[in-house]
Amino acid sequence: MKNYLMLLAMHLMLISDISAQTDTSKAVSAVSDSIISENSPSHFTYSIAPSFGLTFQNISKSDNESLTAQWLTTLDARMDWDDSTFGVASSLYLQYGQLHREGVFPEKTQDNLIFSITPSFMILPSWNIRLFFETTAETQMKEGMVDDIESHFLDPLFLYQTIFIGQKLIAKNTDETSELSLTYGIGYALQQTITDKFILESNRKYIIGPNNPLSNVQDQVTLESGFSGVFDFSAKKQIGEKLILTSSVKTVLLGKEETYKDYRKTRIGTLILAGISYGLFSLDYNMRLLYDSNYSLRRQLEQSLVMGVRLEL
Repeated sequence: MKNYLMLLAMHLMLISDISAQTDTSKAVSAVSDSIISENSPSHFTYSIAPSFGLTFQNISKSDNESLTAQWLTTLDARMDWDDSTFGVASSLYLQYGQLHREGVFPEKTQDNLIFSITPSFMILPSWNIRLFFETTAETQMKEGMVDDIESHFLDPLFLYQTIFIGQKLIAKNTDETSELSLTYGIGYALQQTITDKFILESNRKYIIGPNNPLSNVQDQVTLESGFSGVFDFSAKKQIGEKLILTSSVKTVLLGKEETYKDYRKTRIGTLILAGISYGLFSLDYNMRLLYDSNYSLRRQLEQSLVMGVRLEL
């Protein structure tokens, strides 16, 4: 039907140009351009946005003086390539911050490292239904504490692969000042919690020691499976020459076999980023919410609002 409409439009343009005694080459060129844009739906976008913020405080009293400094650095990188049948998207989120007090060892405030790659295949073009296969790894970069248990780089490492059916919607205006991307779906996931010395929550009731090492009660790789739900949204709006608004929300719900009996046996991770930047200066809001019954029965929530410098690469 589209081909017939294009042919009809071409004939009408040619007839109109002939009757008006104009140059037909302009009409042919215009029609050719429209055909190329119609048959070339593929697109490629990427963004690399590092940011850094620092606060400094000095309080001096008659008998006491305190000096503190806190800094936070963030890297948000995204890549998306897509055509009419196949696509691949990936993202890297890195966040680390420390609080420094005079005479005290630095205290870690935020520490997140999340990498994800998601290829997709079109299976029902008329409904814009795709088959997605997402692989995501989550860990931290420096030693810290989860409840009262020490954690290290890649210990624990949470890794999941989920295959789900859903939609991927992309919108962009002609002058490329506004971009929007939405991916969502439901499916099935295989989850791996990889540990070395980190003790999972369900094993903390045991006494771990020389007579009962951790390897007796916990494997280094804990395998689980269950349903999955994915929601990934990102948007960018350029207002004026230097003013840019950005936002993104990604939520992943991973169930387990015990979820039907106990709703607490699940994992929910949400990452919300929002920022406004003018030139090199920016105001960024980051929110990381995580609940994983393997790590803790209490949800972990980190929020930050930082004014600093931000680059768009």
